[in-house]
Amino acid sequence: MRYNTLTVIATLLGKSLSTPLKRTQVTGITSDASTFAQSSFDYIIVGGGTAGLVLAARLTENSAVNVGVIEAGETRFDEADVNTPAYLGQALFNPLYDWAYETVSQDTLNGRSVGLNIGKMVGGSSALNFMIWQRGSQGDYDNWSQLGIDGGWDWAGLLPYFEKTENVTPGPLDTPYNFTSSAGTGSGEGQSGPLPISYNNFYSTLEGPYAQALLSLGVPKNADPDNGDTTGLFNSAASVDSETGNRTYSGRNYLLPNVDRSNLAVLVGAQATKIEISQTGGNVTATGVQFTASGTNYTVTAGKEVILSAGSLHTPQLLELSGIGDETRLTALGIPVVVANSDVGENLQDHQTLNSGFLLVDPDVPTVDTLFSNATFAAAQEELYLTNHTGFFTYTPSALSFHPLQQFWTDDELDTALAQLQTEIAQANVSSFINKQFQLQIDGIKQGQVAQMELLFVAGVLGASSTDQENFVDLSNFASRPFSRGSVHINTTDPLAPPEIDTAYLQFSFDKQVLVKGAQLTRNLSQTAPLSSFISSPLSPAADVSTDEDFANFVIENVGTEWHQVGTASLGPLGEGGVVDSDLIVYGTSNLRVVDASVMPMQIGAHIQATVYAIAEKVSVDAVESFLSGLT
Repeated sequence: MRYNTLTVIATLLGKSLSTPLKRTQVTGITSDASTFAQSSFDYIIVGGGTAGLVLAARLTENSAVNVGVIEAGETRFDEADVNTPAYLGQALFNPLYDWAYETVSQDTLNGRSVGLNIGKMVGGSSALNFMIWQRGSQGDYDNWSQLGIDGGWDWAGLLPYFEKTENVTPGPLDTPYNFTSSAGTGSGEGQSGPLPISYNNFYSTLEGPYAQALLSLGVPKNADPDNGDTTGLFNSAASVDSETGNRTYSGRNYLLPNVDRSNLAVLVGAQATKIEISQTGGNVTATGVQFTASGTNYTVTAGKEVILSAGSLHTPQLLELSGIGDETRLTALGIPVVVANSDVGENLQDHQTLNSGFLLVDPDVPTVDTLFSNATFAAAQEELYLTNHTGFFTYTPSALSFHPLQQFWTDDELDTALAQLQTEIAQANVSSFINKQFQLQIDGIKQGQVAQMELLFVAGVLGASSTDQENFVDLSNFASRPFSRGSVHINTTDPLAPPEIDTAYLQFSFDKQVLVKGAQLTRNLSQTAPLSSFISSPLSPAADVSTDEDFANFVIENVGTEWHQVGTASLGPLGEGGVVDSDLIVYGTSNLRVVDASVMPMQIGAHIQATVYAIAEKVSVDAVESFLSGLT
């Protein structure tokens, strides 16, 4: 049932005659854990990150709803490493900003572990990521509905919530990409959302040659990638405010404008350790959250719901610590089983990344690295940034392209790779839920209409291939729809210990083949005019890496994360892969909800932050309606 304004007012007035509305005893951003724990909340949100702060802001639009947020990190609103776009990557592995986890040893990577970066601050990973803003293709989300998931979890159901999030400023017409219309002027762009979205006002001298080289290889332009088709080369939007030149993220743009609400409190520096659960007969109810702050343990109660927005790595950890998960695993750790569900923590998917570095002919061509190595150049750009909010300090990677494999694979190559993949899938004995995903992915590959590979140009460096003496750029490639499926589980009852993360990178040889082909493609691009006139030589992989086997070894030694973990508390049918239902309520409970990337059942061929915002916007509507219906 939808509630109009008059209905809400009448409901609240009628309720207030008999029972005074609750008011929290602590409001705003606070580190007062004791008072927070004694306060009265309807909703407790675990995780003040991308999704959690969207929910907090939307829920508290109704003055009857009291919300408390528990966030392990601190506020970083005034920090250049967060706010300044060109400093992308500078905060990685800094414990002030980043959980900086590692995977378990990966057998497929010769025993190597891979670092995983997750935002540990108010705003979460939306304050740490590389600010690329895009939706997936229509087929990405429509695939979800093919897994037995209803409730509007498809393209048509999510599109209004993408628009609700955004406030898009169209890009300039004069760009190196030579489109006939400005980016961000399509019919489906949001114009009044809380989150400013913009396009670069500054392009390096290298984006144009890169784009021309890519187009010369037959890649089409895509002037409107938000329309449900991301394939081709496009000028990517970014979560950057064109008015200030600064990063936009959930902390700054959803929380700060609403931080003075009397029904909202955000506790910082506190880590949730367990969900409090009450069991009456077969009814399992979340009643609150245990957390620790400054070495002291507390419990805070929730009158309506507990919402986990802790992300794809922490959400399954908290579920298992609270007795929701695989019965055998929990029993072995001495954790009483509240809800048995062996799918908790499974189905982990992550985009796989490979960065290739290239030395430039001219050491004086400005790149992001020049901001750190040339004080005169940096000072001039800083003046532009501070006075006009333009220039290189506002730079984000904008040259994105997504590719069906048919663009770069011969029919024989693709047929051989798919035949091998089908054999490996049969041998892997995967669950029926994952097998359904695989068949949808294979169908998409065969149709050649959805992207399996992403290329990204950076005027500078993303990886660790730099030297202090040379000037260089990165051409990165990604496996956009990998088949590898990993897991996240606890192996201890210590709630402060990191979870055990197995990304299972390159579990299937197909994923490695996509990355090999991408690395070979970036090498080819570097040798294609007009980009080739700017490139001196390959740096990583070196020029003597030339055969398929050489490139395969390079992939094994260097593949990493694109920071897009999804799927570990998945939408889906109960007993067939699902951890949450179509309302994102955890199966077996009445009021424990998950709202973060962990509910995404299948990876999308896109950077995921816009989708996480849309998920949170969609669920906030349902949660408010549920609350109001309880008042009648």
